[in-house]
Amino acid sequence: MEIIMVHGIWDKGIVYQRMAKVLTDQGHNCHTPDLEPANGAYGLADLAEKLKVYIDQTIGSEAPFALIGFSMGTIIARYYLQILGGASRVSHFFSISGPLHGTLTAHFWPGKASRDMRFRSKLLQQLNADTSALAHTVIHSYRTPFDLLIIPTRSSYWKIAVDNHIVPALFHHRMLIHCKVYRHIAETLKASD
Repeated sequence: MEIIMVHGIWDKGIVYQRMAKVLTDQGHNCHTPDLEPANGAYGLADLAEKLKVYIDQTIGSEAPFALIGFSMGTIIARYYLQILGGASRVSHFFSISGPLHGTLTAHFWPGKASRDMRFRSKLLQQLNADTSALAHTVIHSYRTPFDLLIIPTRSSYWKIAVDNHIVPALFHHRMLIHCKVYRHIAETLKASD
């Protein structure tokens, strides 16, 4: 299966190196784009548009795929899915430590991306007001109670997900290398083949 992996703020696709290796070893084709600017200076809708271009150029405009988003990348991915029509192609969406309902720390960061991730931001209100586009996408959500970037951590809880996993990762970025996360993703995708 084709898998698109969307990184978070200030990151690059290489943050998925370990997870991508595990999934590649299982026979999947993993794609880890570097979305620029990584600080989201022009907002998350801008990065979602760039994600769409990347996907269409890399795997075509028709091929189905699974989507993984980490942190800010979950909001970029949601915009792609819900606003840009990507949900029609995505079988599974894995949301890892996403500020689905905003995060307190975004109130202390400058820039448009952080404004998009604040509580009750226009972008989050738009995405949370209507999730009907996601009706045929299987959603899984993961969070850690030790997250110091997504505050409160329950912001990563998603009521429309088929499951919400609590992972004992000690830090935000450790979610990407925690075996409970990547093993569950691998098992889920294997079961769906």
